[in-house]
Formats: sequence, structure tokens, C-alpha cells
Amino acid sequence: MRTRRKTDNIWLGLALGIIVPFVVMFIFYLSSYAYLTVPEFLRKMVFATIFFKILSLCAIVNLLTFFLFYKTANDRAARGVILATLLFAFAVVVNQLLQA
Repeated sequence: MRTRRKTDNIWLGLALGIIVPFVVMFIFYLSSYAYLTVPEFLRKMVFATIFFKILSLCAIVNLLTFFLFYKTANDRAARGVILATLLFAFAVVVNQLLQA
């Protein structure tokens, strides 16, 4: 039987799966909208109704996180990343239904 590593944890995968897209969004903010403050940037994204579109694009980076965990045999952590990605997808779908 294989011994579990401390990094093979569903909660670690879930946390990274939620944090990584926001880090990517912050990098997007720094590269394109650094002249705005963070609250002004978020307000602009929400009023332009592109916040969830950009967030869903940022969630694509979770693929890299998933494959990193998968290739290092951290299967439970990879499941956590998938769960976080599904949560993002659910939020985008609910947002689309509410806007319709």
C-alpha cells in the first residue's frame, strides 16, 4: 500500500484551485490596469459585465495545477483542483442564468 504524502490532500488542491485563478487575474490587473486601484478595477469589470468571463479564463490555469498534481501522483490534490474548477463553472453558469 502506498503511503500518502502531506501534499496529497483534497483541501490543498481546493485551496490552490481557488487561489490560482485570482492570482492570474491580479497579474492581468497589473499588466493592463495598474493605473486603477484594485476596487476601481473590480468595479469596472463588474459594470462592463466581463468579470465572470475573465474569471473563467483565469480558471483555465487550473489545468496546469491539475496536471502538476497528477504527474506527481497527488491524486487527491488533483481532485481538489477539479472541484474548485467546477465551483468556478457553477458560479459562471449561475451568473449567466441571472443575467438572462
